[in-house]
Amino acid sequence: MIVDHRWPLCQQPLLWLLTSVWLLAMPVAADFSQQAQVQTWVAQQQDLGHSQAQVLALLQKAPRQPKVIPVLVKAPESNWVWTDYRQRLLSQQRIKAGRKFMRHHAALLQNVAQTYGVPAHYIAAIAGVETNFGSYTGRFPTLGTLATLAFEHPRRQTYFRKELAHYLRLSYSQDFDPLTVRGSPAGAMGMAQFMPSSYQAYAVDGDGDGDIDLLTSVADSLASIANYLVRHGWQGEKPVWLAIEAQNPINEVSNKPKPGGKSLAAWQAKGIRLVTPLAELERNKVEYRLYPFTTHAETEYILATGNFYAITRYNHSLWYARLVAELADAINK
Repeated sequence: MIVDHRWPLCQQPLLWLLTSVWLLAMPVAADFSQQAQVQTWVAQQQDLGHSQAQVLALLQKAPRQPKVIPVLVKAPESNWVWTDYRQRLLSQQRIKAGRKFMRHHAALLQNVAQTYGVPAHYIAAIAGVETNFGSYTGRFPTLGTLATLAFEHPRRQTYFRKELAHYLRLSYSQDFDPLTVRGSPAGAMGMAQFMPSSYQAYAVDGDGDGDIDLLTSVADSLASIANYLVRHGWQGEKPVWLAIEAQNPINEVSNKPKPGGKSLAAWQAKGIRLVTPLAELERNKVEYRLYPFTTHAETEYILATGNFYAITRYNHSLWYARLVAELADAINK
């Protein structure tokens, strides 16, 4: 999903406990429309598409989703190492499904890749990581999820109230029933798992029918994934990441995604060797950052470019971006 709501890993167990206690202690109104804070929020909004009376009627029917709050703070990095995460999610079944998806949508993916300059296998890989290539787009009622997070989340209510407003406007402008859509525990929707604000900002018409539909259109979803990456810095056919061998201790490690970096020659001067050599043309035109990945033994390192960083704008986890990159490479073989 295109949103990252995790706390620092050292705070995860405490946050989990505090959130659980906080949820148990919270008084629960009969429905959202009866809560004073909800009524005040609705009255303060200038444009939700629907009338205020219609919004309150929708929120009256929206089911609370208290289970989504702990889900958002339970990051895999708090319990696993990278290699566990990779083994679980980069399965042969997912790789086979990705190759089938690539074959089935070959013409569409080729067209999107040519239009946006993002390789088809990377577009497909994001769809694969997000929703198993569209086969599972989420089970949580989106309106109830966003309302729960907007008015009951312990720390991100401002953000989710904006997303709720975007979602209501989106349902009005696209004429769909906001009560019928289901998605992620953060409120992301469709094959591409866009949050409502990202849907409005980055979604594009991929099939040329004059509508933008990320809920049912594969063409719109794939084009929107590519557009999102380009809008966040993806640059053509440049490398995404490089497998390396680090012979000496390296101090310039980035533990969070960052743009920019050093040339490959600069990293090689620090003792880094590539597992697979690059063509000479690529060596000095790309900047790389060094990222660490935990294992049950020694830490692994990779060099990654601005294209890798663009993937982390989809989800701010380094693990997520490397999973996308490895899945892309696997389904492209």
